[in-house]
Amino acid sequence: MTAQRRSWTRWWCRLLVLAVVASMVAPHRAVAAPVETYAKYYVVTSSYQGEPERLSVITQRFLGTTARTTDVLHLNAGRVQPDGGRLTDPDKLRAGWIIVLPWDAYGEGVRYGMLSSVGAPTTPTPGSRPATTPSPARSQAPGTGRCAVTAGPQTGSDWAQQELAAEQAWKLTEGGGVLVAVIDSGVDGSRAPLGGRVTTGVDIVAGDERGDVDCLGSGTAMAGIIAARDDADGSGGGVAPASAVLPVRVVTTTPQSRAADVATGIEVAVSAGSTVIALGGYVDPAAPEVAEAIRTALAHDVVVVAGASTDTGAATGPDDADGLLRVAGVGADGQLAADYRSGGVDLVAPGIDIATLVAGRDGTRASSGTQYAVAFVAGAAALVRAALPNLDAAAVTHRLRVTANPAASRVPDPLTGFGMVDAGAAVTATLPEEERHEGLATLADDATPGPAAVAALVVLLLAAAAGGLAWWSRRARNRSADPPPGDGPGHDDPHRHDDDPTARPPRSPADRTG
Repeated sequence: MTAQRRSWTRWWCRLLVLAVVASMVAPHRAVAAPVETYAKYYVVTSSYQGEPERLSVITQRFLGTTARTTDVLHLNAGRVQPDGGRLTDPDKLRAGWIIVLPWDAYGEGVRYGMLSSVGAPTTPTPGSRPATTPSPARSQAPGTGRCAVTAGPQTGSDWAQQELAAEQAWKLTEGGGVLVAVIDSGVDGSRAPLGGRVTTGVDIVAGDERGDVDCLGSGTAMAGIIAARDDADGSGGGVAPASAVLPVRVVTTTPQSRAADVATGIEVAVSAGSTVIALGGYVDPAAPEVAEAIRTALAHDVVVVAGASTDTGAATGPDDADGLLRVAGVGADGQLAADYRSGGVDLVAPGIDIATLVAGRDGTRASSGTQYAVAFVAGAAALVRAALPNLDAAAVTHRLRVTANPAASRVPDPLTGFGMVDAGAAVTATLPEEERHEGLATLADDATPGPAAVAALVVLLLAAAAGGLAWWSRRARNRSADPPPGDGPGHDDPHRHDDDPTARPPRSPADRTG
């Protein structure tokens, strides 16, 4: 027995030693690489106009007010600068520090490029980003009343493509396999940048005509923003260039739609398998028939993107519903494209001075309008749906909201909602709330169990070993307490309880009475 106990003691000590060694040498979970994202930023110089650089002056220069100094400070809080320092005092900046700016910052000295969460830009933009001029007034729908737009080329600005940073998402997906319905004026499917990505569609007004014809041009412009391939005509490419577009024509030559036609168009888009619907500028989501069709689309797990309302009255229709995104248009300087209802905006996106495709001819034109902001967000939604097909419509819209670039320190802001849509972040960001859902979150390919996981395994093994040792000890004691077979008193006692050594035979009546 003594030899057996010594053997168990040696085994127990070896297990403890192995457990300690395992916890010390176990590989840690791979440290996440610094997050890289496109952003606007400013490189601090030794002085500005003869004075040391201060955050309030930088904010005044690029945002037009010192009131947002705190916002800029929050954007840079905790960020490791190239020299290892951190921004803690807005009045103490060092030359060479990188100050991340909100999406609506503009002016001489503002740069745009990929920034790491630590250190210097990984792909700095040479020189300063060209200063932007105030946004022009919104233009009317191009080519009104004609099917051939004859105006000369107007290239427009490429600031929108830079702002969305969709190329970061393209490392994972370009939107392949996603069908986006454009409920507007139709789409000119003959345009080369849209080649092979526009379906025949449907003309709701005529009833038996194709939807890949566009007399007003806005639907073609929206389709280009969503799915165009980068082309020599300067269109710059769409947000989700591998997605497909379903043109649903609810206006033909007159820029005014009927609610019944729009409602039918939404229903057709859902039936055709669209997982994203972009509502153009001729759609009133608050119209009862349209609102009901939107609810039906949401019930079928379709993401619906609509222009934010300019009605100052109480919200009507499926306002603020899961799966629905209300979008406001902005210019490069942050100017809103319209007077949107306060509290009625989820996201903002480029909607002023946008380079868009033109129906009926090659080239691009400068366009402005909320419907183009809708198209940018619809393209971003297509990327998310392609990259994360397990997400439902509500989760897709949530992801687009929380990964946006806010324009204020508190979100949602009454006028800009959660901020400027960020297509790259919407696809690549890791959201803790999604990791709790089965099938969404997995360890990175280079991740291995860390000390916490090893410690948990060690505890489990030790507990199992302790239980086994306790069982063996009890068994050994029981065996040593039993007399050898055939020996000792009571061997033939029928009242003996072998299974319970502590039990005693019941006393006879004579015993009880004494």
